[in-house]
Amino acid sequence: MSKEQGCVLKAWEVTVRKTQQAKKRANNIFGTVSVAPQTDDEATTTEENDDETSTNRSSIGELYNAERVLPNGDYYTGQWYDSFPHGHGKYLWTDGCMYIGEWYNGKTMGKGKFGWPSGATYEGEFKSGYMDGIGTYTGPSGDTYRGQWVMNLKHGHGIKSYANGDVYDGEWRRGLQEAQGKYRWRDESYYIGEWKNGMICGKGTFIWTDGCRYDGFWDDGFPSGNGTFKWDDGSFYVGHWSQDPEEMNGTYYPSGNEENLEWDPKDVFNNLSEYKICSGESSCVAFTEEALCVELFQACREAEEDLC
Repeated sequence: MSKEQGCVLKAWEVTVRKTQQAKKRANNIFGTVSVAPQTDDEATTTEENDDETSTNRSSIGELYNAERVLPNGDYYTGQWYDSFPHGHGKYLWTDGCMYIGEWYNGKTMGKGKFGWPSGATYEGEFKSGYMDGIGTYTGPSGDTYRGQWVMNLKHGHGIKSYANGDVYDGEWRRGLQEAQGKYRWRDESYYIGEWKNGMICGKGTFIWTDGCRYDGFWDDGFPSGNGTFKWDDGSFYVGHWSQDPEEMNGTYYPSGNEENLEWDPKDVFNNLSEYKICSGESSCVAFTEEALCVELFQACREAEEDLC
């Protein structure tokens, strides 16, 4: 497992632990903050409506609209219920992040849109403050992911379109390609088959645009084990594949009366080395963007402990 994959897995585990801790808390920071203090002019202007406003806001079980500024400078405007954001509202962070959408008892829950200062956006379903459900993430470089999420990570089926023209359509687990999936490069060559931890691994097929194809087993993005390479004229090579020349062996079967083929199976490895699995945005930026939502909401939850 690469360093990047290890970071994603570690982040997943940390997120799960924090969520389990958060569920044990009875309240939320929104229950302890107050509206930003009014100026004398604002107090005079709103004095006539004080009685009506107090009545509406003190009625438990009734939605009302209000604006509030948190102690850390964040801002929320929208619907409230019993001192919690509930319904539809907008939340602005001091660092420029913004969420517009549905809330439930102080947590993002339902459909909404989250935006980062970099220009990245996520629009879709949220659950307990996390990107969770079906949604679309668009990165600052133009990469897009449309599909399933679990706690801010791609998890389930999804389609990722990279800015360079590559496309992956298949299963994801903890933010990485896993199980069955199809990856198409911008030159229209493609691989379809099994994946593990974001790498081509298992049984699958690679098809080149010139009609050649390899069917067999893979490991770390290259043929490994039993496999067959076929040319578009019908001839094929069957054998055991390995990047170690001493372990490589097989038999060539021509399609007709042909002379001896001047071909080295190692040419396949050399060619495949040019077909990289695009990582999209740099791991640092991509992870920061996707993890930022949970870090911010978790900060609000942790601040509650200090206020209690």
